[in-house]
Amino acid sequence: QRHFMLQGPLDPLSRIMAKGVSIPTLFIVLSFILRVVNISAFLGRGTRNQLQPKTSTRLLVANDIQTMQQQYPRPLNSGGYSLPPLVEDLLPIATTSPTVSTSYDASPSTISQTNLLLIMPPDMESLWEWYAYTKRLSDSDPSWGRVWPTALSLSRFILRSLNGDESDDDLVKRAVDALKNDCHVVELGCGLGVAGLSFAASINSSSVQRTITFLDREPYALHCVMSSASMNKMKSAPIVPVDGNKGKETTPPVTIRAAIDDWTLPASSDSNSTDNSNSQIKNMCYQDLHLDSLGFANQNTIIMASDILYEPSSMKSLATKLQSLLHPINGGYALLADPEKERTSGCREAFVQSVKELGGEVVIVPLPVPQSIMGNTSPLLIGADVDIDGNLAKTVLIAVRFHGGKSES
Repeated sequence: QRHFMLQGPLDPLSRIMAKGVSIPTLFIVLSFILRVVNISAFLGRGTRNQLQPKTSTRLLVANDIQTMQQQYPRPLNSGGYSLPPLVEDLLPIATTSPTVSTSYDASPSTISQTNLLLIMPPDMESLWEWYAYTKRLSDSDPSWGRVWPTALSLSRFILRSLNGDESDDDLVKRAVDALKNDCHVVELGCGLGVAGLSFAASINSSSVQRTITFLDREPYALHCVMSSASMNKMKSAPIVPVDGNKGKETTPPVTIRAAIDDWTLPASSDSNSTDNSNSQIKNMCYQDLHLDSLGFANQNTIIMASDILYEPSSMKSLATKLQSLLHPINGGYALLADPEKERTSGCREAFVQSVKELGGEVVIVPLPVPQSIMGNTSPLLIGADVDIDGNLAKTVLIAVRFHGGKSES
């Protein structure tokens, strides 16, 4: 190898080379330093994506000054082979009270708000870079790494519903009643788990015991969900059979659980193969949730999801998946938020048709677009309400009902 051996006054870089450092080694060290500097600057200023500004999870107008004194997002991990780059961010979810008009003279008392601490990637671009850096591009999907407008819309709908808002649609009303009374919630394709975590935060003082189970095919997304649950002082537990009579008095109001799930695999309820039942990744069904052993007031499930209608050819599998997660005898409801403008044309029609072919009911209603009350301390809009096309997102709610009646074999 050739080495530079220089004499005389040297600048710092030349001094390093004078020690006998080879050119290839120097290039490697410089590349590493540049990458660290780039990541540090990247985390410090937030996203570089113009469609997802640094204020993606911040209020556009100050709301709670004391809460916002500390700056978010906070860098947690710059990224390595085990974990992607992560930050801690504050997500304020606010909506108007159902009994008050959304006029511009609304006062702070008319606003219902839940503040969530989220553990998440800085943005999808840095997550994609991490996938490339760790050579995980073959089966990677960085879309889980941001807060989507549909998740916010669903969270706001849940918050309004818990505070007494009533829909004009009968199926939606029945679904909301189930949301208030069913003991078990499943967020399917959860991503960062915004809807499920906001629901948990809203009912954490309830006297009714509940489980909220997060399902996603991406293990790093579930890592973020469970970390966020811990940051919000929520209790967690594994998905295993338990003795419902042991420690029932000490069971917290809300228990957070998570499992890797892939509904493109054969359904575990339709296959008795040992490989499928023992695999770390499976197509979860109601029996896999082990709810009957918990001894809660009821074993009914309600499903929530956002932005999971992507491919028309997979809509039959999705409808079957929803049905399989509900109580086999009692049936149940699902609440799905979807962009008003479909991600893929024809998905919604294919999904509705698939639900009806399975004997289910389905209705689609628009969700209100939040308004930012400028000049007031009660904002509703945040940066994450802007969709990837740069426009304020509009969302619809898809309410589904399956009637059950299957035998619990």
